[in-house]
Amino acid sequence: MQQYDTIIIGMGPAGLSTAIYTSRAKLKTLVLGAKEKSQLWKAHSIENYFGIDSVQGKDLLETGIKQAKRFGSEIIEAEVVNIKQKEKEFIVKIASGKEFHTKTIVFATGIPIKLSGIKNEEKFTGKGVHYCVVCDGFFYKDKKVAVIGNANYAAEQAIELLTYTKDVTIISNGKEFQFDKKYKDALDKNKINLIPNKIISFEGEKKLEKLKTTTGELEFDGVYIGIGSAGAGSFAKKFGIETKGDAIVTDKEGKTNMKGIYAAGICTGIVSQAASSVGEGCVAAMSVIKQLKEKEMYVDYGSKNS
Repeated sequence: MQQYDTIIIGMGPAGLSTAIYTSRAKLKTLVLGAKEKSQLWKAHSIENYFGIDSVQGKDLLETGIKQAKRFGSEIIEAEVVNIKQKEKEFIVKIASGKEFHTKTIVFATGIPIKLSGIKNEEKFTGKGVHYCVVCDGFFYKDKKVAVIGNANYAAEQAIELLTYTKDVTIISNGKEFQFDKKYKDALDKNKINLIPNKIISFEGEKKLEKLKTTTGELEFDGVYIGIGSAGAGSFAKKFGIETKGDAIVTDKEGKTNMKGIYAAGICTGIVSQAASSVGEGCVAAMSVIKQLKEKEMYVDYGSKNS
């Protein structure tokens, strides 16, 4: 059973940012997760990240992985299935049955993306099918857009889309709509269309052009997948870590109410942006470093030789 100073659960910008800083501080660091589950992986084009003109989300994430590895982080693509506490350490178990010991844990799980399972979804991902309104909504200014989902997360996506276009429809894909009253009122107020049709497939030539449903075809310029709910995972609740809704509650240093467990990124309820997730990863990393090195202050001056 291998021993680590910190294990980071999540392979998105928050988790990788944390890993870069902890590994540079010579802490034995392990990152567990699946890069394909990061919202950044699904982002077609990032044009609002400081210092970068334009980059594919997938390429930015791959660069982050290489950077974390360069400073000594271990990266394992695996699903975490259990976490236990034993005295002053934690035991993290992955799906293969392998277990790892760690002094600290950083939750950076983000918001899990749920695929719709609709035919041709993968074919049109980034070409009309999207998963993050904040990432890609700009490309649909004044266009006709749909959100696929039936609960509050879909409503949240639809409301966010109003920043870019007023022509927004939610399609439940054959399921009953289940919105909380505040969301239902907001949808009604903004005249967002609700359609219960079951979707058979996404159709088009080089990009998405229409949706084939059980009752006919619907034309849209783009669709966003908003299935399920935005959750931070069940592990926080297992340990009695304070949550607000589905978000993990942290202080300004990324600390939860349980010593040794930290959280960063959109699992804490912040805005879904790579830049803010990277920043939170840095903050959580500094807290981990200060705890393990028993320092009141720690500064990474930028040079790997410092």
